[in-house]
Amino acid sequence: MIGLTALLAVGGALGWRQHHRHHGHGREADDGDLFVREIAPLLEGTCLRCHGPEQHEGDLRLDSRAAMLLGGRTGPALVPGDSGNSLMLRLVSHGDPDRVMPPKGTAVKKKTIAALEQWIQSGAVWPEKIPLLAVDGKKRKPPGPAEKLGDAWIDPRNPVTRLFGGKRLDLWSLKPVADPAPPAVKDKAWTRNPIDAFILAKMESAGRSPAPEADRRTLARRLFADLTGLPPSPEEVAEFLADPAPDAYEKLVDKLLASPAYGEHAAEGWLDVARYSDSNGFDYDEFRPMAWRYRDYVIRAFNTDKPYDRFVREQLAGDEMVADAPVDAADQDRLIATGFLRVGPYDNSAVLFGEKDRCRAQVMFDLVETTGAAFMGMNMSCCRCHDHKVDPLPQADYYRMKAVFENVEPNDHLLLDPPDVLKKIRPEIDAIAKLRAKLPELEKAAVERIEAEKAARLPEADRLLLAGGTKHLTPERAERYQQLKLAVHTKPAEAKEAFTPAEKTAYEALKKEVADLVQKRSPFTPGFLVSDAGYWSPETRIFKKGDFASPGDVVPPGVLSVLDPNPLPPAPTARPRSTGRRTAFADWLFAKENPLTARVMVNRIWQSHFGQGIQATPNDFGFAGARPTHPELLDWLARQFERGGWSVKKMHRLMVLSATYRQSGAGDATAADEGRFLTGLNPHRLTAEDLRDAMLSVSGKLQPCAGGPPRWPQLPEEVLGSNPGLFIENEEKT
Repeated sequence: MIGLTALLAVGGALGWRQHHRHHGHGREADDGDLFVREIAPLLEGTCLRCHGPEQHEGDLRLDSRAAMLLGGRTGPALVPGDSGNSLMLRLVSHGDPDRVMPPKGTAVKKKTIAALEQWIQSGAVWPEKIPLLAVDGKKRKPPGPAEKLGDAWIDPRNPVTRLFGGKRLDLWSLKPVADPAPPAVKDKAWTRNPIDAFILAKMESAGRSPAPEADRRTLARRLFADLTGLPPSPEEVAEFLADPAPDAYEKLVDKLLASPAYGEHAAEGWLDVARYSDSNGFDYDEFRPMAWRYRDYVIRAFNTDKPYDRFVREQLAGDEMVADAPVDAADQDRLIATGFLRVGPYDNSAVLFGEKDRCRAQVMFDLVETTGAAFMGMNMSCCRCHDHKVDPLPQADYYRMKAVFENVEPNDHLLLDPPDVLKKIRPEIDAIAKLRAKLPELEKAAVERIEAEKAARLPEADRLLLAGGTKHLTPERAERYQQLKLAVHTKPAEAKEAFTPAEKTAYEALKKEVADLVQKRSPFTPGFLVSDAGYWSPETRIFKKGDFASPGDVVPPGVLSVLDPNPLPPAPTARPRSTGRRTAFADWLFAKENPLTARVMVNRIWQSHFGQGIQATPNDFGFAGARPTHPELLDWLARQFERGGWSVKKMHRLMVLSATYRQSGAGDATAADEGRFLTGLNPHRLTAEDLRDAMLSVSGKLQPCAGGPPRWPQLPEEVLGSNPGLFIENEEKT
């Protein structure tokens, strides 16, 4: 009998997995699934320690069906089809008070006993291709480097199978993407492309009918709003209405997809997913002078119809695609794309308050949760502190994904100029950075001096308590300690206001020295970039209850264990001094074994046109999220997305050319079932950006600006002066 891992190595189990995930029918298939989910974990985790190949008390072995039928000193352990006379079931369910199994430790759970009874009663099917781990008479060992664990549907050793007892595996989004044919419909004349067949088939099965096609004026306004985010001018509407060509609608679609406004509008949606902002957030909310380069990269990507797989790879690991300095515009874009990893919230004052580790942990949390939602439609945030409550996601998966990004750091020294220019620039940039780093050191020294002066004015008992720290304090004294810490706490802005003459002179001199070097430096092209700190990455530990100060077990980089529980091997990269982890993760996102990536993106595109996705919660494809109203259509679109070279424009075109999209809003749907049948195009709100741009456009005040740094609105002086520290910081960095 061969082991399961050997079976996986030759690929023999894949068909079995596909059969169960797709079909799940047939007596033997169902019982085999029950064996994998419930019986194998029971035998391996509870029974084989005493009744396995190494030790078989009472001459009983339970590591094969034949051994169970043979039994031990007291007869067969198993009578297939007769659970009442099966000794094994009687002992684990405490049917014999003199002999209870297991004799020590935790009793077998009731649901497992019920599964055992069901398995025996249905014939005790033991799929011959699914052996237990210990079948060769040798000591059980963990899998070696070449011995991989299988997914949760075929391998009882999979951590998700063990953790959740084989449950939670019927989640629709984790099933392989099907390749359905468009269904047959009665009203074939209504359909314009295969999308309509899927939609109409559901309408007809419910006795519904589609709405009439919208008038041409409505269609023009709809297309402009959905593809450019702007209303059409009267002249553009008149031109479309006057075009008698049978393909006038198709020509308008192609014209709008080719317009620069298309990329700007499509980028709005993606930048929301990517949590883009031109400032850091938190109390200082420091400006990000170069973040706009990432925004413009996204606009270029959509306007040039960059394939979605390349778009994602560049955002996650663009720096690992560039050997050293960029040699062309494509290399520049790959580096700029890494801004995705950096546009989340960042507390730039954390270092000044001794909270560097907390800030770093928050950045990592943001990367894991944004990546999980944006590309996989998985709500990973629950797993920061514990195993997911409803989805097949253990807490370890959160930190396996964190390990993918563990070595990432901001890299503003990774400039966007060609090698000959960088050779001159880098020493100048390094000198400025080294000097600028001394400014917060001077602030910190002043903070420490002022806090020491405040502490010196406290009563002696309070000074001693403050100096002693928090160890071995009673609750009352610990509370007093926190009060004292708050009393002496000093913000950097307060310290700068209280500089001594010597401190102020040193600080101003250093600022002037930095400003002089900035003035004299050679021109260069900075970015808002990231890279790995080197080819070696620090270890990643699971944080107990999500607390960065309570590290637990070490985990390797990895993906969703339910699909692949093995450590993620690094991928080769063009860039030296990089781990290759992010490239490997990006490759996995587009692997055939991953059913999420294509579904998630086509669902987002559908949402942009119909107001609601086929699956209504685009960032949560888990059990707590919505179920797709048309799952076959979602899979068909995902397959078309892959076959079409991951072209986003092709997806937009396919959707807006459908008869479904061209319906008026006068269908027979009620508010409760509009999304279920799409009998009419449901009205949906403009985004805040689109509403503002529409008002500016019709009033003639929309500025025709294309890219570049953000335009900040004029603010009153009292607002500008409300946080002087913020503006001092930003003034220094512009």
